[in-house]
Amino acid sequence: MLSQESRQIYDILRKLTGDDDIYKIIDADEVLEQLDGMELTKVQLSAIIKDLKERDYINVKYFTPDEYCLLTLKIIEDVPLPAAKEETKQDGEDDDASKKERISYAQNEAKPIKAVKPGVVFLMAFLGAVLGSGVIAAIALVLSKIIL
Repeated sequence: MLSQESRQIYDILRKLTGDDDIYKIIDADEVLEQLDGMELTKVQLSAIIKDLKERDYINVKYFTPDEYCLLTLKIIEDVPLPAAKEETKQDGEDDDASKKERISYAQNEAKPIKAVKPGVVFLMAFLGAVLGSGVIAAIALVLSKIIL
């Protein structure tokens, strides 16, 4: 979730860029003028915009302390869930048909990992080293008999 400052900055950027999926150049002073009851510096605004970029709320082509070329992305948090449920019920789909299309992921649950004692790990590593050395020694012995 976003902090109140980040959410307000995102809403202002969304209003300034629109919903047409085109990068727009926005002046930092434009954003700072539209803040309600908050005093931010350009450095703080840059930090919030970097945070929004890292969280994939916006795409930024470039930015300087005074202007930003960015595109706001549509986020899932903007869509109210009850409205989405009402739309599906109004489409006239049967609940049984939608249940058949669902995929159960309960079968793919991860099994709990058992802890291994450190002594067992050491023993297995030692046995692997001994076995590997034995194989190399046998190959060297066979090659020395063939060559000499």
